[in-house]
Amino acid sequence: MFQRLDKLRKTGFASVILFGTNNDSSISGVWVFRGQDLAFTLSEDWQIDYESYTWRKLDSDSEECKTLVKEYFCWEGDFKHVGKAFNQGKIFK
Repeated sequence: MFQRLDKLRKTGFASVILFGTNNDSSISGVWVFRGQDLAFTLSEDWQIDYESYTWRKLDSDSEECKTLVKEYFCWEGDFKHVGKAFNQGKIFK
């Protein structure tokens, strides 16, 4: 996913995690962008994988979102929303 997004390094940061095992895995992550909108809509090149994922804006006042961001940035926690074990993580910066 990251190989096509090099130009996004100036506007985005992400912690993305692979959960599960071979043939039973999922990818999930937290992206931080400058501004209030998704940066993917600014370039067609960035939209190649964009529609493969579900995006939602995080609420900085919500305890659930604070816990989610902490788990993804530290790569440790329960990850209750995923239901699979942590496998490996990647940082996009």
